Amino acid sequence: MRLADADGLDAVSMRAVSHHAGLSTDAVYRWVRNRDDLLAAMAEQVLGTERAGDGAGRSPRERLERLARAEWSLYRRHPWLLAVLAKTRPPTGPAVLALVDGAVDVLTGVGYDPPDAFAGYLAMSGFVQGMALLHVAERAERDAGGAAWGSWSTRTFARLERTGRTAERPWLAAAGAVPADPDRELERWFEFGLARLLDGVLP
Repeated sequence: MRLADADGLDAVSMRAVSHHAGLSTDAVYRWVRNRDDLLAAMAEQVLGTERAGDGAGRSPRERLERLARAEWSLYRRHPWLLAVLAKTRPPTGPAVLALVDGAVDVLTGVGYDPPDAFAGYLAMSGFVQGMALLHVAERAERDAGGAAWGSWSTRTFARLERTGRTAERPWLAAAGAVPADPDRELERWFEFGLARLLDGVLP
């Protein structure tokens, strides 16, 4: 997990883990069968130690907000976790399943049948993961020495204005006026989308 947090999933290999743990590679293979098992174990560790809580005594909306914000926070603290979970064949350990249980329990409690409750969870988690992808991409750009978001957005908006592409697009003009702080903007976009998603999901 420390390797992935510092340098991304590409830094996590069986050889690298064995080296940093002071073990032989064969010794690591006695604990996990392969790299996929290792990544699944890492996800279990993160999810098992950073749970959102059961939200007892809260309204269904508050419980779903709590779960969505907890997942959002996980991806921001551990960007590599997104690549492990956002796939059609994710790991299915107890902590991963518990992540789904929380939302499904809320949605069945408000009247959805289990298949639709699971679909509701996927809609919510898909939104969270999509927004987290922007955070991961921004971090990767910065780590690779790319232009800061502020300077990039200023130059890009000026070019779009010069070429007349903002004239019939009020949303572009509005976007150009927004303070270019990546973290603050991503947080605002996340909260905006989450509120409207829950407006549609909850009766």
